[in-house]
Amino acid sequence: MASLRWIIAVLGLSLAAACGARAEPPRELAGLWSTGEASCAAGVGIRFTADAIEATYDDEQSETLFERPRYRVVSSGDGFRVRVTYALPRVAGRARPGAHGVIVLARRGDMIAPETHTLVDGMTGSARMRIAGDPVVTALTLQPCG
Repeated sequence: MASLRWIIAVLGLSLAAACGARAEPPRELAGLWSTGEASCAAGVGIRFTADAIEATYDDEQSETLFERPRYRVVSSGDGFRVRVTYALPRVAGRARPGAHGVIVLARRGDMIAPETHTLVDGMTGSARMRIAGDPVVTALTLQPCG
């Protein structure tokens, strides 16, 4: 009986550690991504990291666009697609929202661009899908720098 408790405890701790771990973005998203060559030359663009998707203004300044992204590669190679689930920002003085966002980025030639962007309410499970007029489409339609 004691050994069964020990096994359950070890499995529970392993699961908790795995859920809390930050996963690095896929290597296809490494480096600086930007909207054009001039932006790349100026060091302005987007970086995908384990902790955030950030807008980078130079090597020293950045702003978080999406917190705590979780990356899951849907397909690789020429048809590369990655599903990015991110936490919604927390408003100071308010409870943490139960909602999260999901973006599916797909390769289009040398570029990447969002295929879908969905906001999911954590309390009800309802989802709102945006693409037309979505600023995320503009911000994340990118080409690699260098």
